[in-house]
Formats: sequence, structure tokens, C-alpha cells
Amino acid sequence: MEVEEERPMRADARRNRERILKAAREVFAEEGAAAQMEPIARRAGVGVGTLYRNFPTRRALIGAMRAEWTAERTANLDDALATADPWAAITEYVHRGAEAMSRDAGLRVVFPDLPVKETTPEAEAEFRDRLGVLIRRAHDAGVLRPEVTAETYNGMMVGLGAAITAGTDWRLAADILLAGLRAPDHSV
Repeated sequence: MEVEEERPMRADARRNRERILKAAREVFAEEGAAAQMEPIARRAGVGVGTLYRNFPTRRALIGAMRAEWTAERTANLDDALATADPWAAITEYVHRGAEAMSRDAGLRVVFPDLPVKETTPEAEAEFRDRLGVLIRRAHDAGVLRPEVTAETYNGMMVGLGAAITAGTDWRLAADILLAGLRAPDHSV
């Protein structure tokens, strides 16, 4: 039985896909969960048929955006992990996440609602591994509340996004979250 090899994407098809993803991020950033496919196609400068050839469903498009967001979050984690001081690393990571959510309604509203296992399981596993390292370093240094896990941390970031959506300044919301994450004997 002959296995069909996946051919590389043509350059024009790759450019269309990139334009669609860029436009989708812009439209979702502006409109959040209310974003529709037709305005995304228009902004990308492609027909709706081209959009649907690349992303047969809205969920597939959101999944591709989630893959990009996950890659960005992982890169932010890598930057934070390069910071020697464990609390400064946590602070940097929370602030970068909050600032990104302040600019992108899609990141705040759509990202948390899409089940990870359906979209980017390998990238999400890589992200979770790095987040675990960040949290372990802070626990080992005694600067992070011992009950904070990757799951509780991610849940709090979703809450941070909700606070930003409600109109709270991202810096204030991030600083309040950080005050709650800090180990009681290391409070400022």
C-alpha cells in the first residue's frame, strides 16, 4: 500500500493562509467572540471560499490562532525563564500576558474557551512543561504560594483576562494577581 506524502504548500497558498491568520487575529482582537468569517476574509483580501479551503470551520481557524498564541506564550515563558530571579521571572511573565490580553480581545475571550486537546496538544504540552519549571523555581525559592500549580495559575490568568475585559487597567489587575500569588512571608 502506497502512502501519500503531504506536499509542501504552494507559496501563494501559504501567503493566503498567513494573511487570513493575521486578519483573523485583528478581527478577533477587535470584536472578541463576535468575530465572523466574512469580515476576516475581506480584511485578508481573499474570498470566503479561500478562507474556508484553509479553515473549513470557525473552530479550525480559532485552533490555528490558538497554536500561534501558544507559541507566543511559550516564547514569553522562555524569556521569563532566562531571568535569574524567580519572582522577577513570574512578574515578567504575568505582566507580558496581561499586556498582551489588553491588546487582544480574542486572546482574552476566545482562547480560554477552546479545548486544548482539540487544537495544539504537543505545543500545549511543551508550554505546560516550561510553566512547570517557572513555578517550581519560584516554589524552590519560597516566593510563590505553595498551593499554586500550573492549573491554578492558568485559571487565574483567565480571571485576569476577565478583569481586563471588564475595564480594569491591565497593570493594576496584574499587580493584584501577583500580590495573591506571592508567598505570604515574601509579601511586599
